[in-house]
Amino acid sequence: MILSPVSASPADETMDVSVHDVDSNGAVKELHRASGGPWGISCVNDIFVAWLTQLLGEDMMKNYKDGHLEEYYDMLQKIPNSIAMAGRFSTRIESVRVPIRPIPINQTEMASNIQRMNLVGDVSCAPGGLKISGQLVESWIKEPISNAIRHMSGILTEPSMSGVDSVFLVGGFAECPLVQEAVKKAFSNKRIVIPSQPREAVLCWAVLFGRQFTAM
Repeated sequence: MILSPVSASPADETMDVSVHDVDSNGAVKELHRASGGPWGISCVNDIFVAWLTQLLGEDMMKNYKDGHLEEYYDMLQKIPNSIAMAGRFSTRIESVRVPIRPIPINQTEMASNIQRMNLVGDVSCAPGGLKISGQLVESWIKEPISNAIRHMSGILTEPSMSGVDSVFLVGGFAECPLVQEAVKKAFSNKRIVIPSQPREAVLCWAVLFGRQFTAM
């Protein structure tokens, strides 16, 4: 039987977990319907936006979003893109440069806010924006990961789930090395399967399932 945590909504807003039994012919039977919570990449973005609002101030963030919407959403893509890149090219998340253009940054005020929020060493001004340490970005990911692991563990404690022997990890959030490490650690007695392209695997599975709903 396979436990499948999937961050599969269009914007990776949620992580959903389902359990299936796969017979020797590859036919699939659902044993536990999909359930989950708001623990996808967008959850990390929400944490990032709240943090950035505290750093820059509500007025500046509002002016940025209202007056420069395209640049604002380009900025929001930097965090999930950095998480995905870390999953493909390294084992940890490197520092992230976040563009904040064309909003001017008051260097003196920014330095004061960085010190006030105990961010010295984690955040610095960079040309056209901010440089954020990978350690700080990783701290934003820990809460949604913990919630997802707790939910998965709860499902596996059900008596009917005793036969689950594999965890199939797919979706955008599955590209994150921290997610992969947490799943492997929490379920070390299971076979952990992570496709080389976790995000694309969701699309391929959906197409296959649409053509043959008994196929895995």
